[in-house]
Amino acid sequence: MTEPGPPVELTDRARGFVADVDALIPGLLVAVHLTGSGASGDWQHDSDIDLVFETSRSVTDVDAVVLVGLHAATAAGHSVDGIYLTAGQVASGPDGIRSAPQVVLGDFGMARPDGQLTWVTWLEMLHGPAARVDAGRLGSWSKEERDVGTASAVSERASAASRANLRSYWMPYASDTAARLAARSNDDTVPAEAVEWLALGAQRLVVTIETGRVVSKSAAAEFAARRWPEYAELLTRVLASRRGEAQQGAARPFTVRDARLAAALVLDCVALADC
Repeated sequence: MTEPGPPVELTDRARGFVADVDALIPGLLVAVHLTGSGASGDWQHDSDIDLVFETSRSVTDVDAVVLVGLHAATAAGHSVDGIYLTAGQVASGPDGIRSAPQVVLGDFGMARPDGQLTWVTWLEMLHGPAARVDAGRLGSWSKEERDVGTASAVSERASAASRANLRSYWMPYASDTAARLAARSNDDTVPAEAVEWLALGAQRLVVTIETGRVVSKSAAAEFAARRWPEYAELLTRVLASRRGEAQQGAARPFTVRDARLAAALVLDCVALADC
């Protein structure tokens, strides 16, 4: 059975962006790798378009001036985000790359460390769709076959990176959130985006550790609900909010109680990473 490709709207926007780049910087792009929710089948009405731009050469300061404007022009809609890497860098992996041109929410930075410079990104490229760029035109998405040894090595490194991220980012983030909420009432409201970020991130890393694959936020939430049924109701509401679905009856805002529960879920994920 053929897997469904990325959404048409995403592909159209990616093609338009690639054409714009090539019109102003001819020959820079040689391929584009789709990552994030677009690659995992979880692209939503307000999702960004996350890409790895494979280049024929390093991005220059002159190129950067152009790219700043092109990416900023996408920020009002589905922002085109990602990282620019030479073909050699894509082949060698992130360990020797201290910084790279990266884009977050349409904001281009010429030499940003961390971000997508992680083996998890390379794992996404390993299993996700890519398209060649020929004369400024983005070709059809396809998945390349990789040898078993390469796939195993990338999966192992991505698993190690996921464990490290759970300890270095998610554990202090959840602990700090719980501390900030300590004096507030359980029924105080909190922004939906804050609860979504806290509730849907860490379990994706657990799935990567256990399976060697990168899954969508929705699939990771389903995994967490099966592993920890006490969080199932919260995760159902968070996924509905992320999809933009109306709550049944009167709108039910997220509360401090929800944020505390989401923080507890993160710490349970961290505990698994330490096993």
